[in-house]
Amino acid sequence: MPPELQPWFAAALALLDVRRQDRLLAIDVDAEHARTLATLVGSRGELVLVLPDRQRAERIAALALPQVTVLAHRLTGDERFGTFDALLLAPTYGPLLPTGCYADLVRSNLRPGGRFVVDLPGADMIPDLRAAALDLRWPEARLAALSGIADDVLADVLRGGGLREVSGVVGAHLVNVTTPGDLVGACSDALDLGDDDRLQLTHALVRRRGTTGPIDALLHRTRLLGRR
Repeated sequence: MPPELQPWFAAALALLDVRRQDRLLAIDVDAEHARTLATLVGSRGELVLVLPDRQRAERIAALALPQVTVLAHRLTGDERFGTFDALLLAPTYGPLLPTGCYADLVRSNLRPGGRFVVDLPGADMIPDLRAAALDLRWPEARLAALSGIADDVLADVLRGGGLREVSGVVGAHLVNVTTPGDLVGACSDALDLGDDDRLQLTHALVRRRGTTGPIDALLHRTRLLGRR
């Protein structure tokens, strides 16, 4: 998804309050996000990036950013990558871990008092796309990448896992796209859409929004912060 359709990343990053010299663990970020994070921790900090896709990991590793370690690894939720001052988990899409794993992952990788922000797809991340897909009678399973976790559910899991100062922040964002097809195209890989599927979904979205021109799309994220 292009950066202009990812406004949640800047919001999540602001909440995390990354400081120079921090040891930061960031999970599932894009190349431009990696550059930003490397700048924030500075030459005396350390950034460890964990990416589920090997090709994306290799592209970021090829940037040779200073003080950055890139790992290609698909999470299971019980990993320990080290002891960090801050942790950012902000995947664009699912599939997500089983909900109970997030507290374990944070607790296992932060020092006592360490800060975290978990920013995940909301339970209905892009309502317009979901409604258009249901107009086509697509099964809910086809939308799994855009169907995440409700904020109250994740908050209960994190608090129940012994994490402190857990609080939620509104994760609603309105983004402008040039055409309905651009919104479909931005999510086509995540939804594994073929050419025919993309065309059908675009037409359904045009019918629902009543235009082939620019639209404002609402994005929902589940965003929580806290400390170990």
